[in-house]
Amino acid sequence: MTTTTRTTGHRLSPKAFHRFAALTEMVTWSLLILGMILKYSGVTEALTPIAGGIHGFGFLTFLAITALLWINNRWSPAQGIVGLAVSVVPFAAWPFTLWADRKGLLDGGWRFSGAEERPDTVPEKVLAQFVRRPARSIAVLLVVIAAVFTVLLLVGQPYDPDAIADRVN
Repeated sequence: MTTTTRTTGHRLSPKAFHRFAALTEMVTWSLLILGMILKYSGVTEALTPIAGGIHGFGFLTFLAITALLWINNRWSPAQGIVGLAVSVVPFAAWPFTLWADRKGLLDGGWRFSGAEERPDTVPEKVLAQFVRRPARSIAVLLVVIAAVFTVLLLVGQPYDPDAIADRVN
């Protein structure tokens, strides 16, 4: 946990950024679950691919933003791993964010916003670029997330529920 107080001119604080990511992840989980309910209840399969894609993008975004905060706020390895792991549990990102906020894990501003602190490690250098050049960094982050998302779409889902159902029947 960090108790260092940092102030910056950036409008989007680490706390607001993480809350946005957690809320996005929670809403996209809702869309995906709704799509699955409609698909497996026989109503329609049309929503599932769309909701799945939106959720996949929200999921990757939450992971990226959580990793940035892990570095920025110097979370312990356990806190960072739990922060990443909650993304696979439906609706767990928001409670994690509220817990992290109560524990002070989201407090403070962005590190490396001024020249007084120099990044030492590769993750800190990535964070410094994000903080010092946010528009470019967000654009690069979105391109990386889109690329990972595209590769995952090309690979396909890890299993085929229809093939499993055919083997059981």
